[in-house]
Amino acid sequence: MGAAHSTEPRSVSMDNPNPGVIDISDEVVQRLKKGINKQAKESAATEAAPTPPVKDVRPIPVKPATPPPAVVPPTVVYQAPATQTVYVATSGTTITAADMVRQKEAELTQNDAMWRQRLDELEQTLKKTNTIMEKEYSSALEDVRQRFATASPVHQLPPCQDLKAQVIACYRANPGQTLKCSEEVAAFRECINLNRIKKLDAEDAKPIAKAA
Repeated sequence: MGAAHSTEPRSVSMDNPNPGVIDISDEVVQRLKKGINKQAKESAATEAAPTPPVKDVRPIPVKPATPPPAVVPPTVVYQAPATQTVYVATSGTTITAADMVRQKEAELTQNDAMWRQRLDELEQTLKKTNTIMEKEYSSALEDVRQRFATASPVHQLPPCQDLKAQVIACYRANPGQTLKCSEEVAAFRECINLNRIKKLDAEDAKPIAKAA
């Protein structure tokens, strides 16, 4: 009878003299070395790769949006018409303030004209008085010259020369304003009158002296 081959696997067990150590084949050792070397190269390549520089990005300030200007509504001002003051006269007629102003201005103008006319009349009167006084003075002066023709030079001067000089100086200092010289004119006139009285008294005394 031929021997029959059995298909069941067979296992061989051997006693391990070192229980804490696992024995592996050389082929497994080579595979482990290759895997470790490959892993080390990949790790070194990863570490050696340059890190791209990080740019300094500054924030750009953004201006806040400006709100549109507020629309101001137009201001409407209502002005009341000017009131006109009305005055009621005693006669019952109404007079406005403008009429009163015009009336006052007319009165002032009329008053100024009246005083201007009075001053003109007074100035004319003074001029006439001065003319008369000049004539009287000339007449008195001529009389004195004839009377004292043979007298000494000291007594030949006409009277009231100082007062006459004051009147002339006042007229020159105030042209057209003869009222300001009224005091000087009065003093000069009084001086002329006194000299005339003295002259008349002297003439009246001559016949008496001759009769005596």
